[in-house]
Amino acid sequence: MKILKLSLAASMALGALSTAGFAQPLEEAIRGIDVSGYLRYRYNDDRYDNGGSTGAPNGSNAQHQWRAVADFKTPVVNNIALNLGVWYQTYQNVNHGKGLNDGTAPGGFTGTGLGSGSDGRFGVRQFYATITPDNTATTIKIGKQELNTPITNAYDGDRGTGILALNSDVPNLTLVAAAFDSWSINQTDVGAYGVDAVTTNQNTSSVDKQFYTLAGIYGIDTDYGRFGGQLWGFYIDDAVDALIFGELSWRGSLLRAKLQYTYATLNNGSDSIFADNLFYGPAVTGNNKANIVETNDMFVIEAGADFRNDFQLPLNITLGYITNFTDGTAVSLEDEGKNVSRKGKIWWKNAGTGISTSVLRGYGVQGFGTEQEVNIFYAGVDYGFIDDRLKVGLEFVWGENDISSRNNNALNPNGIRKVEFTEITPTISWKHSKQLTLSSYYAFLNNSYDMTTTGTSKYDQDRNRFRVEAKYSF
Repeated sequence: MKILKLSLAASMALGALSTAGFAQPLEEAIRGIDVSGYLRYRYNDDRYDNGGSTGAPNGSNAQHQWRAVADFKTPVVNNIALNLGVWYQTYQNVNHGKGLNDGTAPGGFTGTGLGSGSDGRFGVRQFYATITPDNTATTIKIGKQELNTPITNAYDGDRGTGILALNSDVPNLTLVAAAFDSWSINQTDVGAYGVDAVTTNQNTSSVDKQFYTLAGIYGIDTDYGRFGGQLWGFYIDDAVDALIFGELSWRGSLLRAKLQYTYATLNNGSDSIFADNLFYGPAVTGNNKANIVETNDMFVIEAGADFRNDFQLPLNITLGYITNFTDGTAVSLEDEGKNVSRKGKIWWKNAGTGISTSVLRGYGVQGFGTEQEVNIFYAGVDYGFIDDRLKVGLEFVWGENDISSRNNNALNPNGIRKVEFTEITPTISWKHSKQLTLSSYYAFLNNSYDMTTTGTSKYDQDRNRFRVEAKYSF
């Protein structure tokens, strides 16, 4: 038996012929598939000055963050299309050589995730079928999909496994119904000191509590502007007994206005996700914890003006006010939920202010054993240059957060805790092309505390953030 020896050139030629034989079937297989997504890089640099208080953060924390998202959709065949979405994300702390090197391995200047590691997370974020029946304006999604609701943030990867149906047979009205047997909130923007830096605790555990929602969304264009409204109802087994979100909006060629109100009753019973410490330890412990239902709400009024249409001036102004009337402000599954309009970058997801609208945060007030009252005023202005490709802006927030204890818990051992805060954030963005946008901001957040605890009762604290972002969409 002779062994045939092939030259390198001959081997490459045979390989090319073999590959060419399968090229046409592969081309046919992927023909018509739509691909969309984005590549995003962020650099966050957080700076903390505790103002002399004990136990508060002091120093800096910097991170590189990378994300890649790609969604694939097959052509519609017999009213059915398949959808697949993949997601890659990683983050790496970088201490700029300021760590403590104690002589052990790894020391303060070595270790995992310090700026150049290859570790990260990759996985399937969506896998569902889209059904579009004939003779009706109805879309049905079945499978693992984004949770695109006012109390979640689909952009950051919130998702659920179940069924979603949308119907638009009635002009100007969209009806929504959904049921999920499990869901996950990808709250990656939370840091060691409550600012939205990513840490190892990324709260990506799936929750196998049934999630239901019904909604109606209405919008109509008139001679007096566009009028809109939406009403959502949510129920989550053993967690959220009821959550209602409503919004009324109006937009003219120059002016606009919006009202938002969210009301939630949270259940802290023995089977609740709050009781099993999946996300945080509840304020109420022991026998007092069982079957406690607390109410939370948030009210927003906002007005604005856009001078582009009537005055051909690339100027946009926003003014708003936020408050609450019940025990707490936990009215979302995600701080980034659209049910609370706002300006500013970090005050609304920051342990320093003690404010979070998410029921899954370890800080903020969910109403269990405490009562919270917030009053927040915000404003924003931005101006465009070079055909609006370059935008500069300024966001301002002043707020007050009063927290009182009803059971002498550790959060407020002696009663009232008051936080007054101010955030001033200049912003800038450059749209380099249709796909690529570069942006940056520097958020200056100052917290002023008045606490009836032992030790220092009044002090100021600074928590600032510098961010640079590059995003390429396709």
